[in-house]
Amino acid sequence: MIGGFVAVNDAVRVETAGQLTTADLAARADFKLGASTVSPSNRTIAGPDGTADVEPRVMQVLVVLAEAPGQVVARETLFQRCWGGVYVGDDSLNRVIRAIRKLAAEVGGESFAVETVRQTGYRLSVSGGASIPGSDRSDEAATAPSRRLFLGAGAAALAAAGGAAWWWRSPRADPRFDASMDRGLTALRYGDRRTDSDAVQHFRQAVAIRPDDAGARGLLAYALVAESQSGPRSDAGNAIQEAQRAAQAALRLDSNQPDALTALVLIERSFQSRAAVEDGLRRILGAAPDNPRAMSWLDRLLQGAGRTRESWQLNERLIALEPISPTYMLRRALKLWVFGRSEEAQQASQSAMDLWPAHPLVRMSRLLICAFTDRTREALALVDEEAKKPILLSPAGVSMWRASLAALETRTPAAIEAARTASLDGARSSPALASYGLLAMSALGDLDTAFDIADGFLLSRGPIVLRRDSPDKQLWVDGPQWRNTLGLFTPASRAMRSDPRFRTLSDGLGLTDYWRARGAPDAFLFKP
Repeated sequence: MIGGFVAVNDAVRVETAGQLTTADLAARADFKLGASTVSPSNRTIAGPDGTADVEPRVMQVLVVLAEAPGQVVARETLFQRCWGGVYVGDDSLNRVIRAIRKLAAEVGGESFAVETVRQTGYRLSVSGGASIPGSDRSDEAATAPSRRLFLGAGAAALAAAGGAAWWWRSPRADPRFDASMDRGLTALRYGDRRTDSDAVQHFRQAVAIRPDDAGARGLLAYALVAESQSGPRSDAGNAIQEAQRAAQAALRLDSNQPDALTALVLIERSFQSRAAVEDGLRRILGAAPDNPRAMSWLDRLLQGAGRTRESWQLNERLIALEPISPTYMLRRALKLWVFGRSEEAQQASQSAMDLWPAHPLVRMSRLLICAFTDRTREALALVDEEAKKPILLSPAGVSMWRASLAALETRTPAAIEAARTASLDGARSSPALASYGLLAMSALGDLDTAFDIADGFLLSRGPIVLRRDSPDKQLWVDGPQWRNTLGLFTPASRAMRSDPRFRTLSDGLGLTDYWRARGAPDAFLFKP
């Protein structure tokens, strides 16, 4: 939504305008800045000296400045519109302004410029005027060819990678169908576990409009599987049953529909070994090599089995397809941490935070990396500052992290004992806190507690067994071999991997059998 502007002390401040998100860029029409054409949806600028791709954050700031050409836009307005009101520091905004000036000089033929107004903000000046959507547009801009409808803010990168095949389009195009598909894919690409139900609703609408579309039914099946993991456990069985029906209907229409096949592999994995599931995902990718959903799950499977180098290659392919996906950006940061490349991990996680400041999983990955790379003060700020705290972090989680970070910083016996108590309390309350608690205890050298938490969290045995209250004990989400083992292959858990008990844990999780099936040597167990 574009709100009105009023001049205050020569600076333009937003009265009613909301945050300009990366998804909003996809809905913006192209506009002129002097001799240059700016395409927010494609994230490109074409001028007298060529064409250049534009980073999402740079495009956001350029669009906000262009909405008020010749007027001063306050710095706080830019932070509000482009960073959602989260103050990320002057360096981030200064970097973006430098990037816009570089575009003006190297691509735009200096037909526009950004002027700094000291202690106030910035002003965009344009030679020959600007035609901005939503303002008085020139005839040339009004009659310009309409752009293609892209899926979310990452569509330009998909096109550049050859992946922008709008495979559900047909001569019978229906705007309602296209809109439902676009919204569903945007929820899958750029949302988090809280948006899975949104994706399901959008794909249900698409199927209702066009029941004979295999792609819509396949995506509905996949979104339902995702929802079954994050929604109420009492609803998981119903979601899986609906996903099976949707997948089977999709395959009757198209026997190779990749999202339907991926959904069935994920549904059936409780009854299959990791090796069989890996083979199934690789078969899907053999026929649809750029399907991001099958690729993403294969990435997760490999990472959760300690095959980080192979999962890195998959995630880099995913980033090439969808460069601004928060999921793939945070995975890149975490993998860099696993490789011991701490500074690069910090930079990658900060880039994700700059682009997705409100995304809870992006914030949590930043917290993990800071906590275990000797940046405990910064990690504590992420826990204590409401503007930065991961939204999904419960009060019990806040207590656990505060105690763990104090122990990681001081290493005193009293602090470690406090962290142990908080980690045990957290582990008994939720699987997520159990996964973080075992990392903290391993990093602090309390391996007995780390293995107690791991046994309870991953194998439902020992003194710290989590209550799993699903009414259907056969749901694949309950299978021990498919619980979240990502934390077992990080620097924080290195001491656990060197302990003889790790082999017993791996046996119980089916990891040992998987490594043998893949021909991995025993030494593989202790490699990143």
